[in-house]
Amino acid sequence: MSEVLINDRVAIAQTRVLLDSVRINAIASFLTATAVVVLVSQEHTLSFLVPWFIIFTLIILARFLHSRSIAKLELSVDNYKRVLIALTGFSVLTGSAWGILGYFSIEDEKLVTSLIVLMVFTGLVANAAATLAASLPVCIGFIVPILLPAAIKFYSFGEAQFYWVTALIFLYLTITLINIRRFRESFRQSIELRFENLGLIEGLKTENAKTQAALENAEQANMAKSRFFAAASHDLRQPLQSLSMFTATLATENRDTSQQKIVGQIENSVRSLEGLFNSLLDISSLDAGTLKFQKQHVSLQVLVNPIAQEFKEQASLKSLSFDVDVGDDAVFTDPVLFGRLMRNLIENAIRYTKSGGITIHSEIADDHIQLSVIDTGVGISTDMQSRVFDEFFQLNNPERDRTKGLGLGLSIVQRICRLLDIKLNLVSIVDRGTAFSVDVELGDASLLTQQSESDADYSAVAQLFVIIVDDEEDARLSLEGLLLAWGCEVMVAGSGEEAVKQLTEYDTIPDVLISDYRLRNNETGRDAMMRIREYCGNYLPTIIVTGDIAPDRLIEIDKLNVPVLHKPCSPERLRSLLHNVAISR
Repeated sequence: MSEVLINDRVAIAQTRVLLDSVRINAIASFLTATAVVVLVSQEHTLSFLVPWFIIFTLIILARFLHSRSIAKLELSVDNYKRVLIALTGFSVLTGSAWGILGYFSIEDEKLVTSLIVLMVFTGLVANAAATLAASLPVCIGFIVPILLPAAIKFYSFGEAQFYWVTALIFLYLTITLINIRRFRESFRQSIELRFENLGLIEGLKTENAKTQAALENAEQANMAKSRFFAAASHDLRQPLQSLSMFTATLATENRDTSQQKIVGQIENSVRSLEGLFNSLLDISSLDAGTLKFQKQHVSLQVLVNPIAQEFKEQASLKSLSFDVDVGDDAVFTDPVLFGRLMRNLIENAIRYTKSGGITIHSEIADDHIQLSVIDTGVGISTDMQSRVFDEFFQLNNPERDRTKGLGLGLSIVQRICRLLDIKLNLVSIVDRGTAFSVDVELGDASLLTQQSESDADYSAVAQLFVIIVDDEEDARLSLEGLLLAWGCEVMVAGSGEEAVKQLTEYDTIPDVLISDYRLRNNETGRDAMMRIREYCGNYLPTIIVTGDIAPDRLIEIDKLNVPVLHKPCSPERLRSLLHNVAISR
């Protein structure tokens, strides 16, 4: 196959992926625009917002209908370039519309609204980098018109603090453009390898001698996809981590009740994104064998009741009954992993139940307690009951609706059961419901571990001198802002060497190190930690923060024997770790 023909086939495949992304992004853009207009309308006149929203809706509708009409055509060498030109034009129009809204709504006197709009824009850019990177003109034509007017508007305020915001926007734009190029190259390599595999498979039909070569090539394709997935996950976690930290800082410093409500809604959205990423992380951790557990004697009610309380509102929103009938017995298990197992089972039950309700029931049987999650949902046919535990497999979701999760919940449940030596049972009847039950080892009531905690006093955190090592500027700034809001003394650096230079210059010793794991110039968090510890002359408490999910990297990090937080990490979890450092000093 000639190189020209391969390039054309790759370009057509990239165009097809773009068309699939455009339809989903169009719907998401409309919903996001609606939410932003509602937010901005509280402080701005409708004379601009209403016409803008109408024009934006028409652009989105035209973009959606165009992609839908093209989807019915067979892309070829003769027409795919015209399709790319049209997609680029729609991207420029959509991005420009967002940019105009940003320029209008960003004001120095309405800082909270301005920052929220900017956060929305960074989210749109991050999403575009992941879904539109197959074509540089389409992707760049969308993200540059979004961020450029915002940067200009902040610069026009004429104050030093806003100059910094402008600089950070350009820094974020530069980093995103670099990542887009990396995504595009990885994506192109994956497609090229796919076509090479298809060619080999066709050859295998006539030549069995090529079997070994085909297997090796397929392995290369799989490795390329794994590398792309790991790299994409790491790079997408970076802006999400910054968003989480910025939101936590805003919640700490802002006391206005109405604005706190908006910040709370942003935090809920960030937690939803964290949930999707953490499902992937759970799978990688289980594959790598780095998910640690510690069995304890705990009360079943103390374990189950708080989790059930989390989901009662979700059930109520769907008009489902939610009953908990759990005995006051002791079980012997790991409370954290068992809690994760139960959350996945309950969430799955609510997701696939349209009427009736969910019941959580326990009963003692011999030397164990059988805990069941029973629903009156759609049920699972006998031939599908083994497949529901496969990764990314979902029943009744051919369109891959993101609100229905990633299809990892039951796979995680099965793996946790194997890890904790828990028997998992499934009984289901189509259109009548499903019952998942787990057999948990009985515990000793006299050795119960207290699970309820009063509100912790984290005031000791304010006494800490923290040094941050991260090669991403926005990640450093977001984390620094959060720690300063907590009262910590903070020093930031981009590498272990830079950190030691600063510490030497100021002749000081930090109380704790927070380091990203993947740094520039092939430096790792371990390298930075060892270099700074060598300067300090004694043991330095360290917290590693990483966006890596590749199993081999997780094993490497696990060997450090230090606390690890995975991006986007919970500010509450970080504060708890710092509190432990503070009280142990």
